[in-house]
Amino acid sequence: MNSLLNPVLEDADKFPPLPPIALAIEDAVDSPESSFEDIARIVESDAELAARFLALANSCFYNYPVAIANIPDALSVIGLRNTRNISIALSLPARLKLTPEFPVPTERFWRHSIAVGLCARLIALESRDANTERHFLAGYLHKIGRPLIAQLFPEEAKSIYKRTRKKDTHYQTAAQSLLGFDESEVGAAALQHWRFPENISTLVRHHNKPVLARTHVRGVSFVHIANFIVSALNLGDSGDRFVPEFSEAAWGFGNFDESKLSHVIEELLRQVDSVCHVFLAPDPGQK
Repeated sequence: MNSLLNPVLEDADKFPPLPPIALAIEDAVDSPESSFEDIARIVESDAELAARFLALANSCFYNYPVAIANIPDALSVIGLRNTRNISIALSLPARLKLTPEFPVPTERFWRHSIAVGLCARLIALESRDANTERHFLAGYLHKIGRPLIAQLFPEEAKSIYKRTRKKDTHYQTAAQSLLGFDESEVGAAALQHWRFPENISTLVRHHNKPVLARTHVRGVSFVHIANFIVSALNLGDSGDRFVPEFSEAAWGFGNFDESKLSHVIEELLRQVDSVCHVFLAPDPGQK
């Protein structure tokens, strides 16, 4: 691991702190003494977060056949294991805003991220893969290392972004050249500090180069394919001027039925605005 990144990995305080509501949910989910009703009451204690959980449960993301009217029902749809991770994910756009070091408009950056998450989840659904929410979260968080690099290494971040504007190069290539690592390593380190499951952090760590993944190779490939599709569709802005390089190996690892691609894109375009509306609302947990 590059020496610049080592101090970051060793100092959790360098990463943005999690919102108190997410920590409270985590404690409750981890406690054998907490009931489903206890967790629901914690979510209900934050009106903004509760409203967004209801909006997500009622969105085309889940496409539930009846209206969800209360938090216990919303958590039943979303799932307790995802409640804590979703509460963190909802808070991140407000915590990682546009900066001079990574001047991609916040909403456009997160629109790209949300679209990749949706696309990865849809590919997993069409492939009948298990736990499709992990694919959404990994896709949603796949480029989180870019705004984090801007916070952690501001001078290098300026040079990285400048190279992507003036040269025919991708962000990850410029970051690797200047830092010795790219955004995927920083993003995976952040997810480990925030105690996301390993099956999510691994998808983030290796999405640029699926051939390097030793575990969860199919999921890594789904995120890689989704990033390529979303970039080609020009949904949002990841900070790159060009569509990323595509790994043919990822297509083989993913074993995705090409005939289903048009349906995935159709569903992606149908869902993206609705889910962006939920995730780009004001930050829950901020009073």
